[in-house]
Amino acid sequence: MPVPTVTQPATVRVGFIGSGFARRVQLPALAFVPGAKATAIASGHRANAEAVAREFGIARVYDDGVELARSEDVDLVVVSSTPDTHARYAIAALHAGKHVLCEKPMAIDGYEAFQMVAASLEHPDSVAWLDHELRYEPNRRRARELIRSDAIGELRHVELSLKPYLRGDGRPQTFDAPWNWWFDAARGGGILGAVGSHLIDLCRFWSGGEITYVAGLTETFVKQRTDEAGAARPVTADDFASCVLRTTSGAIATITLSTVAHHGGGHLGQMTGSEATLLLTGETKLEIGKAGGPLEDISAPDDLSDKMRPNNMWARSFVRLLRDMVRVIQGDHPQGEPATFRDGWQVQRVLDAVRGGRGVQLD
Repeated sequence: MPVPTVTQPATVRVGFIGSGFARRVQLPALAFVPGAKATAIASGHRANAEAVAREFGIARVYDDGVELARSEDVDLVVVSSTPDTHARYAIAALHAGKHVLCEKPMAIDGYEAFQMVAASLEHPDSVAWLDHELRYEPNRRRARELIRSDAIGELRHVELSLKPYLRGDGRPQTFDAPWNWWFDAARGGGILGAVGSHLIDLCRFWSGGEITYVAGLTETFVKQRTDEAGAARPVTADDFASCVLRTTSGAIATITLSTVAHHGGGHLGQMTGSEATLLLTGETKLEIGKAGGPLEDISAPDDLSDKMRPNNMWARSFVRLLRDMVRVIQGDHPQGEPATFRDGWQVQRVLDAVRGGRGVQLD
């Protein structure tokens, strides 16, 4: 991964496009990232951007993401708007010579994602990463290190699931969740893109290879929801997704996601090797078990636990990812293994195949 040759700023000035996830997670995380400062915020609803600016003391407010991307007051553009806008804003930022951290899913489809990759190749001095922050979660990172060191032997299969999906207040996002863009496929909503993109990326991260075969299905079980104004709105995005993947290493992975499950174990992950098993339970518990033996808790400590709000693996992992990105922008090498735009494009190809509802051989 190239380290930028442009002049490295002493303080990385960060502009955020989007006022939802940025307000809840990304801006609070910035307090734990030395060498970074929020200098701009943009939202299609200017009043939302102005409210966030007041809350976090941000000087510049924009109602257009392209305008923020071109701002002279920004070094790094964090694109956390709805997925249907990611390509436009990320490409504008790259053409303006900015570094870019883009939320997932990367784009609406593989074509848009490929355009983003092309733009990043046109501007090799710009750092362009996807926010697959789970690569920085201590236990998922430890799992990668154990697989790489052959601690479980040959990786044979991976099973990942999330049931139920918890919304912001900690309750399952089931039949009573109000309609918003998350339930609109045209804007990039749905559980497959929101969480499936992370789990597909983890399969690539753990196996060390590409996805060569995909077969999957999505479903929308709840066909209609009521918005905040009380109006009934059709749901077009998936609330259930399941797929089977094969990697270049020969490992098989299965992923199942549901926002309509009332009960379940939350995040569950099992990596089966020829010699041992790794078991991820919830957000932070990692166990290993040799063939024929008991499971042993080998969970990695998290020095950020209970220090930030929200106190979950997503927020803590985002802090670590952004620390690494600021380090690279300032001229150092990454300490982790961040997801590049190319990684995001490969994940997007898998998402497209699952949504197609049939088996697809990927090149």
